[in-house]
Amino acid sequence: MKRPSPQIGSVTATKKSNKGFTLLELLISLLILATVTGAVFEQINRMQKRSSSEAMKLDQNQQAREFMDQTVRDLHMAGYPGSSMYSDPNAHPYHVAQGLVSVSPTQIVLEGDVNNDGKVYSVNISYVENDPNDPTCPCIRRSAIEKIDADSFSQPTTPNYTETSHVLPPGTGPGQSGEDLFAYYDQKGDPVPIGSGTDISTPFGQATIAGIKTVKINLSLLTQRDTESNGLTRTSMSATSRLNY
Repeated sequence: MKRPSPQIGSVTATKKSNKGFTLLELLISLLILATVTGAVFEQINRMQKRSSSEAMKLDQNQQAREFMDQTVRDLHMAGYPGSSMYSDPNAHPYHVAQGLVSVSPTQIVLEGDVNNDGKVYSVNISYVENDPNDPTCPCIRRSAIEKIDADSFSQPTTPNYTETSHVLPPGTGPGQSGEDLFAYYDQKGDPVPIGSGTDISTPFGQATIAGIKTVKINLSLLTQRDTESNGLTRTSMSATSRLNY
């Protein structure tokens, strides 16, 4: 008997199955793989940018909150201890706190036992527009030094301070935050006009400052570019502090 001859179609199919992928098929596969990999890495990059942006915002909020809390504490202690606590205030000139010494829309100088150690300190909280040695300005700086002279304007200065950086310039002009850093109110809650600033060196200044019962702090920080939107990130906070003296 004759053996059946193999079918030509089946032999051809077997030969094709042993050839593998063509160059075109490999290129298409590589293109698909590159597209999928690129999409995956793009999502990872977005997640990293979003995480960095949220961390930056958190740092901003923490920085602003610490400034607010410290300023409110300072204002609460302004004027303590006062002259009424001593039978002879003149015998203890360094231990008597004058309270608010100087006020302006961007600066407060006050005296008080801000460290709760029985000593009176002269505290200066002021906005610094620029400092050639500090690239993080505009900023707000707070310094405190022990009172050593009865005259509130003759206190020593100190190079030590804490700083809140990247502050959006306070004020209502173009490029400013829209509010003063410090606003002042009387017993009824009405604004106390202080102009560009006043202090206790004159009877008018003394009367003006004596009418201040509440201080409002308005803070806006403007820091690095948002890594996700490539825009500037702004954080704004406000707080009020009622004077106790």
